[in-house]
Amino acid sequence: MSLAAIALETAVVTSRESIAPGFWRVGYRSPWIARSAGPAQYVAIDLPGPFAVRLPLGIWTTHEDEFTLLFREWGERTVHLSRLLPGAEVSMLGPLGNRFDVPVRGGRATIVAGGIGVVPFWMLGRALLQAGVDTRVVLGARTKAMLAGADELRALGLTVEVCTDDGSAGTRGNVIEMLDNNNPTDVLYGCGPPAMLRTLCEYANSAKIRCQISMEETFGCSMGTCWGCVVPVRRGAEQGTGYPKAPNERREYDLSRICTDGTVYEASDLMWQQ
Repeated sequence: MSLAAIALETAVVTSRESIAPGFWRVGYRSPWIARSAGPAQYVAIDLPGPFAVRLPLGIWTTHEDEFTLLFREWGERTVHLSRLLPGAEVSMLGPLGNRFDVPVRGGRATIVAGGIGVVPFWMLGRALLQAGVDTRVVLGARTKAMLAGADELRALGLTVEVCTDDGSAGTRGNVIEMLDNNNPTDVLYGCGPPAMLRTLCEYANSAKIRCQISMEETFGCSMGTCWGCVVPVRRGAEQGTGYPKAPNERREYDLSRICTDGTVYEASDLMWQQ
């Protein structure tokens, strides 16, 4: 799939809503980004104030000239972003990164999301439904208070199954345990904490099910120049550097930059380190 060109736009805040303690859904008007973004792509935000590297956040929903971000406060920059009022202008670079693939009509897909890892899946869910793919979502979180996005996914027409570690909402357990109770699937999609993604990839590879995951990482530049967000992939993987081994090199894996080569990877390409 060819990706749209990256643009530098001034996005205008159109809405802000606290949907759970520490969780925010903020809307922006930015025609190019809203109309060009695909499932799992993100924006890099230059917040007003003292200089800092751009803040990368995944795009949640899109509609005509507007899009939303769904995020959790986890540092000074996200707190600052959540406090901007409608009418405020923010410099954004995007859409960045690659996208999930959508299978052919008639296929079966299962989306597996952990906590704020639900973010890539509104656009993916919409694309899967439009493609006629039978889709279900397994959404997990530590507690009910940390669940986000379920209502909006259901509003699309998706079947959403919820689980929490403490049983405060849905089934008590984790998303991997929920997969054993699901119908067979042709492809798995995942996003969430690293431990969850690793387990999901191991599950998919063992079951010989195609699996794509969107990886979370702290980006420095979001443009692939600092090499601060690398992940090991098998040699020969399309998203690796492709550099040949150096003389006497013992490393059996290649490296890939999540910010530009990802964030979406095939489970079969990733080489998780101990």
